[in-house]
Amino acid sequence: MSTIRFGTILSAFAALVAAATIATAQQANLNLEGFVRDAATGAPVGAKIYIFTPSGKRISINSNSKDGSYLQTLAESGPHKIAIAGYNVYRKEEVVNVPASEKFKIIKQDFEVKTLVQGSEVSTTAMAFEKNMANITDQCNRALADISALLKTNQAMNIVMYVAADEDRLGAAKAANDAAYKKAYDAWLKASKKLKKGATPPAEPVKPADPEDPNKALVQERIDTLKARLRPVKNGDVRIKYVYEPFPIQQVQAVAPVATEQPAKGGKKKAAAPKPAPVAKAPKAITMPQLVVRVGVVKDLMD
Repeated sequence: MSTIRFGTILSAFAALVAAATIATAQQANLNLEGFVRDAATGAPVGAKIYIFTPSGKRISINSNSKDGSYLQTLAESGPHKIAIAGYNVYRKEEVVNVPASEKFKIIKQDFEVKTLVQGSEVSTTAMAFEKNMANITDQCNRALADISALLKTNQAMNIVMYVAADEDRLGAAKAANDAAYKKAYDAWLKASKKLKKGATPPAEPVKPADPEDPNKALVQERIDTLKARLRPVKNGDVRIKYVYEPFPIQQVQAVAPVATEQPAKGGKKKAAAPKPAPVAKAPKAITMPQLVVRVGVVKDLMD
């Protein structure tokens, strides 16, 4: 055998030995175990746990919903990315370094997550649109960018967007409607009292139905604008619900005059005379944020 060929074989053998040595050093023989708990309450959380190994393998397990415990045997050493996700938690990622070991070991690693609670507030934008228009503001643009990023990270999350107008316009329309009916009714009542014997009485006016809320069309335009802006969100048509948030109807109540006794000359009291009725003040204006985002339906891990 030539010297060159022998050297080649020797080099190949050395490379195999080195590779085997590296492979042995990269092996792990251990259990990764611990608990997943709510960061605020400490309550156990059942969630999906994804373990990404250094070689690119993905392992998927669940933590126990009763006590939050989890356990997984690992065969590789090195940094492992742990991602905790699901319908009921905000996604969280951490890196756990797994040491190489020839003997069996146990690594204890607990995780704290923020749970998703239906109805909890995600964001509020006071001025999301221009006055009585559907054009979104810069403030709203920033909020929608944050929401898009949140939904991209948490792909099982559902949200509800409550959209409002700028002011109560139904109250004024309803008041005008009621005033027109009262005027017609009073005229009918007066005519009925003056009716001659045997004459056909006039038809009593019918109270009209309440008017349509003038804000509905505006809010629908705003919802359409939001849908267009959030169209790139994966499954957004299912995961995002839009709700019209109406203003409370405000009414001005008339204040009746109050009778008081007035002193007369000579010390005698004269008949009570009503004080002028105070001017009725308009109710304090109600302000509402134009856009409020809350957590939607939180599905069970097994749904």
